[in-house]
Amino acid sequence: MPNLATSLRAFDIDQLQQIAAIWGLEMAEEDKNSLLLTLELHIPQPELFSAVFEQLPEPARQAIFALKKNDGKLLWSTFVQLYGDIRALGKTLRKKEQPWAFPTSISETLWYHGFIGRDFLRVEGDLQEMAYIPDELSQLLPSVPDQPQKVSLAPLSPNVNLEVSLACSTILDEACLLLAALRFENSQDLLAKTTVSLTRWAFLETLLQAVGVLDHEKQLTNLARRFLELPRGQALNWLANQWLISTTFHELFHLPGLQIQTNDLVRSASARQSIVDLLSALQAGNWYCLDDFIELVKTTDPDFLRQQEEYFSWTVFKEETPQEIISGYESWAQVEGTLIAFIILRLLPWLALADVGTLKEDHSQSFFRLKPAFFELNEPNAPIVNEPEDAQINLTSTGKIIMTDRSPRLARYQIARFATWLEVSTISGTYQITPGSLSRAKEQGLLPKHLITLLRKHADGGLPPVLFEAIKRWESDGTQASLQTQTILRLSSPEILQALRESPAAHWLGESLGPTTVIIKPAGEKAVLSALSSLGYLTDTNESEKNNG
Repeated sequence: MPNLATSLRAFDIDQLQQIAAIWGLEMAEEDKNSLLLTLELHIPQPELFSAVFEQLPEPARQAIFALKKNDGKLLWSTFVQLYGDIRALGKTLRKKEQPWAFPTSISETLWYHGFIGRDFLRVEGDLQEMAYIPDELSQLLPSVPDQPQKVSLAPLSPNVNLEVSLACSTILDEACLLLAALRFENSQDLLAKTTVSLTRWAFLETLLQAVGVLDHEKQLTNLARRFLELPRGQALNWLANQWLISTTFHELFHLPGLQIQTNDLVRSASARQSIVDLLSALQAGNWYCLDDFIELVKTTDPDFLRQQEEYFSWTVFKEETPQEIISGYESWAQVEGTLIAFIILRLLPWLALADVGTLKEDHSQSFFRLKPAFFELNEPNAPIVNEPEDAQINLTSTGKIIMTDRSPRLARYQIARFATWLEVSTISGTYQITPGSLSRAKEQGLLPKHLITLLRKHADGGLPPVLFEAIKRWESDGTQASLQTQTILRLSSPEILQALRESPAAHWLGESLGPTTVIIKPAGEKAVLSALSSLGYLTDTNESEKNNG
């Protein structure tokens, strides 16, 4: 560490004079070098040092012990988060505010006692701004008291009434739907039919890319099938563990109401691990106050996300007030605090790892309760939930399919690719086998025989013979029947139809249904009516027939 002479050179003459006064030294000198020399000689005297140290407030002594336990230094941003900042005051303001007598933080107390220095030091090859104890003073400090770090919270009283939202495993059903939808060209249209918001679909898509189930082109990887095959509890465990270690998934850019821009490396994996480590000191089944936990993180590991100049270099603003940039150490609650809340209130319940709740009379306070499975994340085969997926699907002879969230996910994914989506949610989905859906499936290499095998295996009561024959007949003959809505033109004589075919509107005439009846192509009604008028014929439009096809 730098010595006392180095740390004291950061002070102006008036500050050195005040430090001398605190140490009981009467200094008449006004020359900075003389002041420095006197302080360098007197402060390290053991008896004087011990007396001044013992007069420090207890929080200030604990701050010194924290530095000593960390080899005499801490990142300046960490130190400031733990013990407060030091105001940047010019000489005039110092004279007015007298920070040595009226410090606003523990840091200011230690600064104006000369107990700490602030400088750029080389740490693991990089220059980092550090708070440190000067060498001579570190040697004079007493041993650090044996005090185990307090990382626990008082649980909520069992008598408190909460409105509870229980953890659930619907993320697996959402993932199943998303993977199936992405195999269609109109995936966004299909997802829009569900009860899940498009914002949530985008968030899940990003997560599945980060854990390797989707590639960067949103195509399914080899992991996708295995993920769908895993038993429900193990699939959740695998997904939670992959989320925990992912270095490419950044919750930071999904925080509601916040926009964050930075060119710095975002240490998302280490940040979420820090949060999980502190959560692991709690007990399963107990309710805890979210605000208390956020404060615990701030007092034990404030720099778990940002460090040093990142508090100032990141561009952070609320979506509702983009002109107001949020920066500095005071932005911790709005960035780090919001991130902690997002992980605990959104992600952990989504992964079936925590229940959340609010007071019935005050919804502004949030609480959480960790599930036992949270404490078994390091055991890869430990199921997070015990929810079987063995329900058979409901299948009618008309090709209507109903699948629930207790049908095997792989079967749901495969069958959904053969059918038209009607009403779909994460709990239940209704689908219809049609010639068009079979054609789309065939274009992707999915043959009717594959569908027949799936339906025979998973349908309650097996594959109805009538439906089997219909699928086989489509495979050999294609579409046997179709319903269409057309605009029909009926004329009083074949001569009028012939005149139309010789007019500029001929392009809009389709198939003839008889000598005086013809189909008008879509969007051609106006052109045909105009042509008839120019030929001298009045036209009667049957709106009822037109509207009803």
